[in-house]
Amino acid sequence: MKLHTVHIVGILVVLCFSNNAQGLTCLRCSDITEPRLCTKIERCQTGEVCAVQQYRADNGDIGYWTGCYPRQECAAVDNRTVVTSKRSQYIDGVVQCRDCCTSDICNAYGCGSPKYPDTRGPICFDCENVADPADCHTVTPCNLNQKCFIHEKTIFGKKYFTSKCESLMGCLPHFTGPVVGRKRDLPGVCLHCCDGDLCNADCSSAANVTVNPVQKPTVAPDHVAFHAIAYHSTVGKVVVFDHVLTNIGEGYDNTTGVFTVPTPGLYVFSWTIETYGRRTEAVLLVNGVQHALSRADQSSSYYDTTTSFVIRNLTLNDEVKVKVISGQAEARHTMFSGWKVNKTDDISFDVSLSREVSGTIIHFNNKTLDSENAYSVISGKFVAPRSGLYVFMMSANTYGDNEHVCKFSFSNSDTQPEIWVDSVTGQYDSSSYMTFNWLNAGQSVYAYASRMASDSMFAGWRLVDDMSVSKATYPAFLVHLSGSSSSSPIVFNRVHSRYSHGYSTTSGKFTADRDGVYIFLHNIEADSRIVTTTLRVNGENKVETRSDGRHSGYDDSAVVSVLQLFTGDQVYVAIQTGTADDGQSLFFGVLLYEL
Repeated sequence: MKLHTVHIVGILVVLCFSNNAQGLTCLRCSDITEPRLCTKIERCQTGEVCAVQQYRADNGDIGYWTGCYPRQECAAVDNRTVVTSKRSQYIDGVVQCRDCCTSDICNAYGCGSPKYPDTRGPICFDCENVADPADCHTVTPCNLNQKCFIHEKTIFGKKYFTSKCESLMGCLPHFTGPVVGRKRDLPGVCLHCCDGDLCNADCSSAANVTVNPVQKPTVAPDHVAFHAIAYHSTVGKVVVFDHVLTNIGEGYDNTTGVFTVPTPGLYVFSWTIETYGRRTEAVLLVNGVQHALSRADQSSSYYDTTTSFVIRNLTLNDEVKVKVISGQAEARHTMFSGWKVNKTDDISFDVSLSREVSGTIIHFNNKTLDSENAYSVISGKFVAPRSGLYVFMMSANTYGDNEHVCKFSFSNSDTQPEIWVDSVTGQYDSSSYMTFNWLNAGQSVYAYASRMASDSMFAGWRLVDDMSVSKATYPAFLVHLSGSSSSSPIVFNRVHSRYSHGYSTTSGKFTADRDGVYIFLHNIEADSRIVTTTLRVNGENKVETRSDGRHSGYDDSAVVSVLQLFTGDQVYVAIQTGTADDGQSLFFGVLLYEL
């Protein structure tokens, strides 16, 4: 990626906020080592959200900027130089990441930086003798044995307000009743302790104690989805995917690498591992028990990537993580994603191989999930029990001196792209992709290949029934490249599944027609060279891939992306280096759910 360094001198802009302004409250700092260490805040205007930008200074130092940012520009990269219009500043550096979010002080972390600890005291306003609580722009983290406090007093005949952390014992003398949320019996005097982030913003919020409680909500989230990338290499331990792109439902912890189930139900997970010059094996663990294994395998001085999937029914507080058990997972192209299928009683299956098999129809012998006994290990086919929009996933492995084609085959004759697995003597190779299809009850699908090795898998679930959505306008597409391309965006010009909504074969871009969470997969094939690509949202790099065909002649890399989009957002795949080969270079996307 070519980076441009630009010198920007910000102009001080004086902004006036009314006392009843309802904008977000965001942390506001420049050139800080971690966003969570910022102790200044600003109140956003209408149309702004909280943001974190990570930048690299000219001397190589990594720093962060936090503040309010225009919502419609969150995914735009403006000449990749740190910019803010809220205050005077001079920053010389290159933006490497920008994350936006939509709740008070949510920009305490982002771009791979650590969160506030799960166990902590509240974040409280911290000002002495201000004429209006709204004039306080300083916050501080309190200790576990402290609460937020706000106090009104009269000096020289004028009211002033002090906000700070106060010990539990210090709160007691001020109240005739319980510590939190009660006044002392002094009519008209503001004197409150409260327990919750920013709850001492003013007298009314401290009295009501309804603002951002520190403890996690007791109500289970309706939607759960996450996507995180490891910005550091990993050897022999759980991978901490520290850079979070999506974390709806707050189930993923980027300090531990563990996803904790916040709502029971059906979950889909995908993980991608990149290796360099060795065999790297990674396992998916559920409550410490291995549920799947994936291998990336390559000779010295070459890269290889593998992606796999599982579907599981999980209960509250189950823990899911990825662990490297041999080799080394490389940084930036190793990632982990997952999402909850909201219809927990809907149709789903997950099958895999415990041994190598051959034949045009692959009969997966290890059935770990089959909600309605719809997959037959005898026929190798999944038969839809009811009509609807189905999503399917495949990860095909081979070993030794083999090359062969794999694809999905549907009884309704929908055409599907082919992927190739191409291994050399003594090594594994894998290839993965996702597809969708509107199936009627009784229609079937199977995995077509002449051979597959152990740990290959095939899974799917019904996303929606065709009575609840419009089959003409539901966002979904699967396209592939019918000729090699080095242009950006890559224009995948052949449409599959006889249906496509939202993707343009002219521009190569998918345009979201509604707010929601979307799943994407792009698989890029390289011919005798390294090809690097990136999935972009409105021009901003989100997820990178690297395909290395220098050793075996051809190689492909597939990666899943789970992203929250707003209406009008555009998503596409861009070339960074090299040329994407035709054939199995493909792009898939589907709406998971609306927000």
